[in-house]
Amino acid sequence: MSRPASLPVLLVLGLAGCVFHGRAPLPGPRAGEWAEVRTAATRRVALYDGLVHRATATATHLGLPEREARARRLATWLGWTEEELEKRLAQEREEAARGETFLIAFYAADKAANDLDARHSVWRMALLKDGGEVLVRHVQVLDPDATITQLFPYVGKFDTVYQIDFPPVPGGPISGQPFILRFASALGRIDLDFGRPSGPDRPVEEVPEL
Repeated sequence: MSRPASLPVLLVLGLAGCVFHGRAPLPGPRAGEWAEVRTAATRRVALYDGLVHRATATATHLGLPEREARARRLATWLGWTEEELEKRLAQEREEAARGETFLIAFYAADKAANDLDARHSVWRMALLKDGGEVLVRHVQVLDPDATITQLFPYVGKFDTVYQIDFPPVPGGPISGQPFILRFASALGRIDLDFGRPSGPDRPVEEVPEL
């Protein structure tokens, strides 16, 4: 009497008739033009009180160059037609003209302090350039879905993702120029300095603190 086939054998036989067509997105999240543009437009700062970690903010500035590079990456990943891409690029130009936007991955040890979108947030958010400042106009929480985490692979599992919008800065668009994105509260101050070299491009829990 023959023995029944073992489970591994059955699995192999079952898979033998399958055809695999899936593949990871190309280029990958950390390769290509979008990755280079994103990294150049990203800064990260961790806030400590002595040895106590209070908060960490990672910000990507989404000016027109960054918006266009992101749109082209999505077009590649999602297989947009040329018409779809042109429509998205026109939308990005329109939104960029309204002011300055940032994608923020924010972590606070005290969850009550992770309230950037609250009407009366504990954080004062300002954009500083050439001795002047503009205050935040609108903040919204974003769902860290697969699109967000692939486009911004530094987003960690303990982060809350926000989109922060500012009105236009006197002097025109700030992409490629030095400026500071500031979060200030009774817990301390986080200055994301875009006049210094770009920051890391990995989730915060994977980056050893200095």
